[in-house]
Amino acid sequence: MLKFWRRPAAEAASPAWAEIVRSRQVAVDQAAELARARNPAEAAFYAQTDCLALKWHHYLEVYDRHLSRYRGKPVRLLELGVFHGGSLQMWRRYFGEAAVIHGIDVDPRCAAFDDPGLHVHIGSQADPAVLDRAMAAMGGVDVVIDDGSHRNDHQIASFEHLYPRIAPDGVYVVEDVHSSYWPEFQGGLRRPGSFVEFAKRQLDRLNARYVVEGDAADRDTAFADMTHGIAFHDSMVVFEKRPDTAPWHTAVGHRTLY
Repeated sequence: MLKFWRRPAAEAASPAWAEIVRSRQVAVDQAAELARARNPAEAAFYAQTDCLALKWHHYLEVYDRHLSRYRGKPVRLLELGVFHGGSLQMWRRYFGEAAVIHGIDVDPRCAAFDDPGLHVHIGSQADPAVLDRAMAAMGGVDVVIDDGSHRNDHQIASFEHLYPRIAPDGVYVVEDVHSSYWPEFQGGLRRPGSFVEFAKRQLDRLNARYVVEGDAADRDTAFADMTHGIAFHDSMVVFEKRPDTAPWHTAVGHRTLY
């Protein structure tokens, strides 16, 4: 096994998840960050001055990479997890006034953030009826951002219900998948049932056309037929949909070595 990328293991007790999060929290000069924003997502986030918004800084570059094509268009965005409402306001600033933006949260206090431009549905992200109600109100969904409970079973339940139903060229983002490694969220390193392990399985489904072993379920191309790609980032997984007919290859040129 290659080990050149590993740091020497420290002989210390594993930190609690809350300690990890606190150790990475940094106070910044918001005006300075806004002035040096490297992309529109950073600008939208650091311009937030009303409701509280919390994001890991590196998420912003990832968002702009995958979602910039929707800016200035009537994109339909559903965010799972409203919290203090700042994220919904940030998305309005990022996508523009034409965007249709809805959120879902189990906390009934989040209904206070519902207004003509930002709609909030109260209920569990794992409840299909709640998800269906939101999708119907939006007239369909192009982008889903899961920043909800961070429970692995909730993340999987939301994905399995929503992903087949969002737009054929939509994007599905799951934030904070570091919870896949935390027992308090039904996670653990390589634990079956965590969202990260679930997402790894989707890589096999994406490549089902090439499977020569296993059974018929392993060769089922339904997921591959609707998925353009899966991107793994630090604590994020991004699924990009696109009707994808069977790949093909060809050759050009004529000179050969033999």
